[in-house]
Amino acid sequence: MNQTFDAFEIIVVDDGSTDDGIELITKKYNKKITIISQKNQGVSAARNNGIKLAKHDYIALLDADDAWHPHYLESVNYVIRKENEVKIIGSHYSRTNDFFDKKVDTPNYFKLEDYFKKAIRNTYFTSSSSVIQKKFFEENNGFNSTLKKGEDHDVWFRVILSGGNSFYIKNTLVFYSNEDTNQVTRNKVALENDLVGTINTLYKEYKILNPDKNFNNFISLYVYFNLYPYFFDRDSNAKARAVIKQNEYTNFFLKLLYVIPLSIGEKIMGVKKGEKYIRLYLKFIIRYLSK
Repeated sequence: MNQTFDAFEIIVVDDGSTDDGIELITKKYNKKITIISQKNQGVSAARNNGIKLAKHDYIALLDADDAWHPHYLESVNYVIRKENEVKIIGSHYSRTNDFFDKKVDTPNYFKLEDYFKKAIRNTYFTSSSSVIQKKFFEENNGFNSTLKKGEDHDVWFRVILSGGNSFYIKNTLVFYSNEDTNQVTRNKVALENDLVGTINTLYKEYKILNPDKNFNNFISLYVYFNLYPYFFDRDSNAKARAVIKQNEYTNFFLKLLYVIPLSIGEKIMGVKKGEKYIRLYLKFIIRYLSK
């Protein structure tokens, strides 16, 4: 409601909430918003149902615990009007909201080229800082309801693969709450419900049809970087080993982590900073020693 750009509609999806939030916003914003109330089906179903109802050409996602800078939509609209075939726009976000008073006259942005060469270091998009052309959802599957983790990454990757142009606004325009990250960390999902456990299968056709070696390498690097919590877990180790075998691209130093015996890996993960050091190791290898 505080946006400087006002040519938009607001669709609020109530995914089986148990508090009085819907009553509060209905009372305050009744004529300005559209509400979809549904039994709890998860974030993917909620987003898909909201997108189906949307009337305009672009979808701007916003989770309940995040917030936009007042110039967010105006900055996004600037890029859409100035560029051609805009498929997706991302923007820089912050974990603090001390930037809200800073005025943004003209957004500082760039076109994303060779996305999958860069994405393993920075995926650029988050659910509350991304605007996607609605045409993508009309021509492709939306958010994958079988995925409980990584469902947003899946959409960003498929949007990029579908063609069109991608842009990133360097101005800090979104407050991204730690609540989502903490929730995902606390709620461990089954490997088959995590993108890392299914990405080689889900993207098998893309890998065959896509001649871009960067994309095929990216899929393998994504697995190496995100699989270790399952690999060093006795309940999912066997399935994780099968996922590793599906990788087309191998790197000696990344693979080295996955030859550590399960008993030792469990002890590392059990140490307070063990997981932190594993991630630092993987980041270093991917940044400096991978293709």
